[in-house]
Amino acid sequence: MQLKTILNRVQKFKSFVYRKVRWIEDAKEPTIEVEIQPRKNSRPICSKCGRRRPGYDRLPTRRFEFIPMWGIKVFFRYAPRRVHCPTCGIHREK
Repeated sequence: MQLKTILNRVQKFKSFVYRKVRWIEDAKEPTIEVEIQPRKNSRPICSKCGRRRPGYDRLPTRRFEFIPMWGIKVFFRYAPRRVHCPTCGIHREK
């Protein structure tokens, strides 16, 4: 069973899709890095008012730490979208 399948069963995100999964052999400790991408036709959520709004552009890719699996650190790589909210202005998605 692939790690993407396990992630989809354990932690399924409605608006996102798991893409590449990489095993990184580091000098300190091994880690798993998972690229996440927004699902096609999904609209980002404004971090201020919580409503779905049109996307504006993307910020640089960031690493978010997830819960460890079998004692191995897991990181999600994701480029957050910016939201163009007519009420709140331009903000990072929630």
